Amino acid sequence: MAVLEGTKRRVYLVQVNHQFGRNVFVPYSVGSLVAYVQTIPDIKDNFQFMPFAFLREDPNHVVAKMCDPSIVGFSCYLWNWEYNLKLAQLVRLAYPKTTIIFGGNHAPDASEGFFLKHPYVDIVVHGEGEFTFAEFLLESLNSAPDYSKISGLSFPLPDGTTHKTAERKRANDLSVLPSPYLTGVFDFMLTGNDFLFNASQETNRGCPYTCKFCDWGKGEAKLFQMEETRILAEYEWFGQHQVEYLLCCDSNYGIFPRDFHLTEKMIEIRAKYAGFPRAFRACTAKNSDDRVFAITQILNEAGMSKGTALSFQSMNDETLRLVSRRNIKIEKFSDLMDRYRQAGIATYTELIIGMPGETYESSKKGVDQLMDGQDDSIRLIVYPCTMLPNSGVSEPDYIKLHGIQSVRHPILLAHSTPALDPAPEFQQIIVGTELMPPAEWRRTHLFYWAVQCFHCLGLLQSLAILFHKQLGMKYSDFYEKLLEYFASNDQTVVGREITLVSGVVDKMMKGGSLDLVIPQFGAICWPLEEASFLNLVVQKDQLYREIKIFTEALLQVEALDLPAGLLSDLIRYQSAVVVDPFSLEPAIELEYDWPRYFAQQGQEQISSCFGPICLTIKASEGFAGDLKKYAQEVVWYGRKENRTLFPLSAMETK
Repeated sequence: MAVLEGTKRRVYLVQVNHQFGRNVFVPYSVGSLVAYVQTIPDIKDNFQFMPFAFLREDPNHVVAKMCDPSIVGFSCYLWNWEYNLKLAQLVRLAYPKTTIIFGGNHAPDASEGFFLKHPYVDIVVHGEGEFTFAEFLLESLNSAPDYSKISGLSFPLPDGTTHKTAERKRANDLSVLPSPYLTGVFDFMLTGNDFLFNASQETNRGCPYTCKFCDWGKGEAKLFQMEETRILAEYEWFGQHQVEYLLCCDSNYGIFPRDFHLTEKMIEIRAKYAGFPRAFRACTAKNSDDRVFAITQILNEAGMSKGTALSFQSMNDETLRLVSRRNIKIEKFSDLMDRYRQAGIATYTELIIGMPGETYESSKKGVDQLMDGQDDSIRLIVYPCTMLPNSGVSEPDYIKLHGIQSVRHPILLAHSTPALDPAPEFQQIIVGTELMPPAEWRRTHLFYWAVQCFHCLGLLQSLAILFHKQLGMKYSDFYEKLLEYFASNDQTVVGREITLVSGVVDKMMKGGSLDLVIPQFGAICWPLEEASFLNLVVQKDQLYREIKIFTEALLQVEALDLPAGLLSDLIRYQSAVVVDPFSLEPAIELEYDWPRYFAQQGQEQISSCFGPICLTIKASEGFAGDLKKYAQEVVWYGRKENRTLFPLSAMETK
């Protein structure tokens, strides 16, 4: 271990995140702690803050770089909890007298029993950490420190019980908190490495909502704002230091009138620094309005946004009541979707599977509500319901009331590179409730998989729209029947994919991982619907031969009728408009003007679109069979922008 001179007590702070290629996150939370506590003379005079541990490296190496730590603090999140536990144990073994502190979103508020399970942890900080951490450091300087008088923390007592102090009131004046970027806290990180940095930024704190599946709001209705001068100066810092990706940590960006002005200033300042930051992401205000649309529009024009979330989480009124959430009206959603579509702004909608009150049938109904009228523009992203330790769905009484069944399984780090992780991370997810037992949860999961893979990623989108618009079949019924048909024809390419996905879901429900690695598309962990899309798109000819047989059978079983030759013609069109790794500029002869039909969103009668056309699709880029490049650019980067399908603007007809 290195030997350092001086009498100051050494403080090591840990905020580890996953690395994606060369991209790493600046450890904003621990940086904010240091920026504040160093404004206090007694702390600055008595403590030396060592370089942060922010890379997910071997915990043994992290400990080896420490030298006589007085305090080691951990900023805890879902994605670094297990790593922090392992590193804390190693610190305790190497330095038995070191004080180990846990804080952050994942540090449990209900801390009774925590220290018995994790005896190597000395203190847990609850809620905002700057003031609690400062008071802890000052108190630790006393010969007989009494931490019981510090609000907002827990510690173990000699009899094995836990002492939790009074709840700390939230900071209502954020101007006293210096920016870690502007005070030089991160300067040590910026040289001597080959990293591309991502940064986190707050423009306000708090959340006015109390959704049970989230640990953000907790009834703290008041939002407190950072000073505008700080925010603008941070934009300058991000540009100067060539930050690649800026993550806004606000719970409802766009909720304040000033947020549009801030976005304008960010874009203006960015132009001074060769377009850094490259991208910006925020959780926009839940009830999207004109301001959020205007913000999204200028971000889109600046090339900083990869898609805007219009999230519902559930379409079921009873579920929304049980999880304390209110959504925008579906009519307003339809109007918003039209505005975003006309402005050329990509949108996606998030849902959560398996929350209390939800059933398989209500999930189907919700999909129909969302897709009706947004036929070719709806992009769903469906997540399991994670039981965060400080969220309402994790409360014992709530679990009992709704018959919640859950499983602990590895977290899905979409598009990460699988590696031998020194401490794999896990999450607790709901896999069953009173109204959706595990078998129904499994069925619902497969249904959502089919909708995302075949409709939202585009493989059968045109066909489903035709069956809905011309034959009156619900979208949910179309994809349910697709699953039923191919599950009983398991030697087909679609049937084999259903078998593969079903096996992954079954293993996940017993604690397995919910992703797939497909070597030909690179060493990347893919969500199931993306993995299936990739598997099927390279078998496109066989896929659509099977789909022709399925749709013909569906017409017969449902006693539905289409003009002769129409179905085959549409399937040829459907195949051509799916971007694949091989075709550069598809050109096909068609009996119907399908681009015209779908430009009118299926509102025209098919007969008016009859007439032979030659369709040529002008691709902006070809992939010449490069599967890895295709997967990355079209599916990974392009999913939220609908890059899996050629746009109508790329189609020429004669």
